[in-house]
Amino acid sequence: MRRYSLLFTCVLIVSFAYQASTTSGSVELDEYSFDKITNKFEASLIKFDVAFPYGDKHEAFVALAKDSKDVEDLLIAEVGVKDYGEKDNEALAKKYGATKDNFPVVKLFVKGKSEPIPFDDAKGFTSEELRRFVREHSGLYLSLPGCVKEFDKLAIQFMKGKKDERKKVLKKTEELLKNMEKESPSGKIYKTIMEKVLEKGDEFIQSEVDRVRKLLSGKVSDEKKKQLGTRINILQTFQLLDKQAKAAKEDL
Repeated sequence: MRRYSLLFTCVLIVSFAYQASTTSGSVELDEYSFDKITNKFEASLIKFDVAFPYGDKHEAFVALAKDSKDVEDLLIAEVGVKDYGEKDNEALAKKYGATKDNFPVVKLFVKGKSEPIPFDDAKGFTSEELRRFVREHSGLYLSLPGCVKEFDKLAIQFMKGKKDERKKVLKKTEELLKNMEKESPSGKIYKTIMEKVLEKGDEFIQSEVDRVRKLLSGKVSDEKKKQLGTRINILQTFQLLDKQAKAAKEDL
């Protein structure tokens, strides 16, 4: 009797742990619900993984799911694959190139694109890199650390416009900075980048990205590294339109 009681307790613990891992903004999908649910969203970020995932990569994925819970057009979901019993979802995972030898595999399904886009974790499997990946390939807004939504919108508007329109956006940025209750160090970076682009042209953005990355590769304090990281993230907002255009061309 004690043996069955212990077994039942273990099943309850595992079940609770699994539920906890999939109730943080990430949705569970299987071979029956996959197409039905993903087809309803503009973009779906799917992680194919073991049935009971754990570790840093899983935590990074869950962190993104929590942070993006208010982005209505984006689905964050997981396909749990069992390598025992009836091997649930194994065929679905294989269909998208995911097996137990390369788990976890993350792919972005974008409405209108025939094939999903694979996430390359060469720069790290982090919440920030996942966020950047979704933003670049879907066009959906996801802020990066240090970025401010209001200024991000102005940055994108700035890059869409010609010189006269860009000057107007710069004025709006200056007004927003003045009207903010608290001083915004990030806001000042957006303003400075706009001024430099007007002075030196669009080429300034990539040259500044290269300069900041070079500084980051050297010996810098943690505080300085954080500041430089924020600058890189803001610069990449200015590059967002260009990256989306390149992604669209690759899909043709």
